[in-house]
Amino acid sequence: MDALLPIIGRWNTSGQVVGQPGEIVGTDTYELLPGIPWIAHTVDVQMPDGHVSSYELIGGAHPDGGWGMHSFDESHIPSLMRLTDEGSGVLLIHGNGVRSWLTLTAGPDHMVARWERLDGGEWVPWMQLRFDRA
Repeated sequence: MDALLPIIGRWNTSGQVVGQPGEIVGTDTYELLPGIPWIAHTVDVQMPDGHVSSYELIGGAHPDGGWGMHSFDESHIPSLMRLTDEGSGVLLIHGNGVRSWLTLTAGPDHMVARWERLDGGEWVPWMQLRFDRA
């Protein structure tokens, strides 16, 4: 899990949804769970179309390689996505018709993420996010 250590901490999150007015504003917090190789990720953001709050556990082996990302939100069923280390400070999140490249090397206290969603069999831009260490 060494590749994930740069994300540990509290981040001020900002960004935009492509084609929608308004901003994304909030926080993302990543913390190592004591004594076990898992990371707890808490999301608390205001999106242009409403508030999003979720809790995610990152760790364990995903069946297709990488780490599992078990997300819990207002849905009745938790989701499972996959996180892989793409090298050079880039993590790839993929699953459920979305994918994101999280660039950890954007600066010492700064990360960026480019999200895409599957639309009619094609990947299209969805969100651009910026994370500044709080």
